[in-house]
Amino acid sequence: MSSTSHQERTAAEQREANLHQVKVSQINQVNDTIRLLRLSIPPAKQFRPGQWLDVYVPGIRQAGGFTITSTPLDATYRCHEAGYLELAIQKSPNNPPAAWLWRPEKEILGSDILIRVGGNFVWPPPRVDPASIKRLVFVAGGVGVKFSSPLMSILSHLHKTTNQLPEHLELLYTTRLPPSANLHTILFVDRIHKLFQQNLNHHNHKKFKLFLTQASRDEEPPSLSWPASTEGSRQTFRRRMSHGDLLDAIGHPSGRGGTVVYVCGPPGMTDEFVGVLRGAEGMEEGRVLCEKWW
Repeated sequence: MSSTSHQERTAAEQREANLHQVKVSQINQVNDTIRLLRLSIPPAKQFRPGQWLDVYVPGIRQAGGFTITSTPLDATYRCHEAGYLELAIQKSPNNPPAAWLWRPEKEILGSDILIRVGGNFVWPPPRVDPASIKRLVFVAGGVGVKFSSPLMSILSHLHKTTNQLPEHLELLYTTRLPPSANLHTILFVDRIHKLFQQNLNHHNHKKFKLFLTQASRDEEPPSLSWPASTEGSRQTFRRRMSHGDLLDAIGHPSGRGGTVVYVCGPPGMTDEFVGVLRGAEGMEEGRVLCEKWW
């Protein structure tokens, strides 16, 4: 874990003034290193897609920082069902809040914790009119929950509020090939597939490109089962994401005034990719947003 705390790294970002008590209501084990937690929340709890939580667990003064992976619609009270927030928690023994949230299920289920919403990496993008966005590109890279979680919330929100879907939507996701060579074990990949299979609007063009690093070129990468009708909307590559991939995703220079890009990943990757994107012909600096995680 980085020696810089979550609170120190995010000190300049907006966050709520007050803490709110919530309850750990559900725990789902994704794999040996990741679990999904649902937090039951008070009515009218609001946040913006892409934001994170300061999380205070019993007995630990240090706040943990965990990105919300659910949508604002999930947080609303519907049909006698309480709203919830979902967090993806990576097993991190050296991170005290994360280690507490990885205790045996029977020890923490039903426990009360304190949260506070914060973060500037949000949808819709600040100072950009959503109606002006014709092409929306998401770039996620790295291993673990930190790099895909904020984009998952935004993607899910866009598909639940279909009037906000732009004409072109593209996700470029780079990660290591799992040791099992089973793509289904990559966090959120199944959710992403389902979203990109939704033919909600025939005028929307959606692409999902998965870049697998440390994959042998001598063997075909494993593939997921997709309906034939969606074959053109996803591609799997056995290499690193290139600058050319980024420039292709943002479209022709003449149309980049209607493009917005969200980049999320480790500092080295985000610095490099944001530099390429903001320096591209026709791109405005304020239309390239980034979030770094250590």
